[in-house]
Amino acid sequence: MFSHPNRNVNFVLPKTHFMTRTITLVSSAFIFLLTASFVLKGDTSSIDGKKFKITITEQKNGKSGKASQDDCSFKSSKFNCKFFGQNAGAEEIPIDLDKDSTYTEEGAEEASIYVEFSGERTNKLEETVKVTGTIDGFGIEGSVEISKKEKVKKHWDFVGTQKDKKK
Repeated sequence: MFSHPNRNVNFVLPKTHFMTRTITLVSSAFIFLLTASFVLKGDTSSIDGKKFKITITEQKNGKSGKASQDDCSFKSSKFNCKFFGQNAGAEEIPIDLDKDSTYTEEGAEEASIYVEFSGERTNKLEETVKVTGTIDGFGIEGSVEISKKEKVKKHWDFVGTQKDKKK
């Protein structure tokens, strides 16, 4: 390729340089957002290891059934409860945190957590078992439903308090 002595070849360079920087910036931002969404979605560290004593009540036709007592815990991004293993076929239900924050009540020295969680799994009978709940300070409340083909078959509500950690 021959160039003319009076012709300025550098007029293309600034445009190409600008495009390269723009593409690099956009690509970097996309990779960061993609990575951040995976990292934040699965983080349940604020409730990992917490154990609660809960009272579970089945709801039928708008009426509360007999109350049962059990313990539930959170470990490795899963809600664990033996009662739901026996009655819903799902002892461990994978969860995500929908809200995760802390607050300090007036006069309190320690911060309390406020967490909303939800998750679901399919049991051996091909039913969907869904859990939703809220942890506010040392209390927990929520519900578990079994459904098949979008029709709710069973529904339980639970409420309880955090168990003291043994020292």
